[in-house]
Amino acid sequence: MMAYDTLVREAKELPEDMIEQVIDFMRFLKYTSRNAQTKHSINKNAAFQRSFSPLADEFVAIAEDFDETPECFKEYL
Repeated sequence: MMAYDTLVREAKELPEDMIEQVIDFMRFLKYTSRNAQTKHSINKNAAFQRSFSPLADEFVAIAEDFDETPECFKEYL
C-alpha cells in the first residue's frame, strides 16, 4: 500500500498534462506485461502474431563508421 500512497502523493504535484502522460505510461506497462506478443486479426479466417522485436533473434551488422558524419554533410557542421 505504501507504493500506492507514494504514487498518489507524487501525482498530486504534477500538472494535468503530465498526469495524462503517466496514465498512458501505466497503460503501456500493463499492456506489455500482459502479452509478450500480440495477436492481430487480418480477417475472420486468418490471424498472425506480431513480435515486439522482430529482429531480436537475428544479428544485425552495422558499419564501423555508422556514427561518423557522412562526407556530404560535413560542410554543414
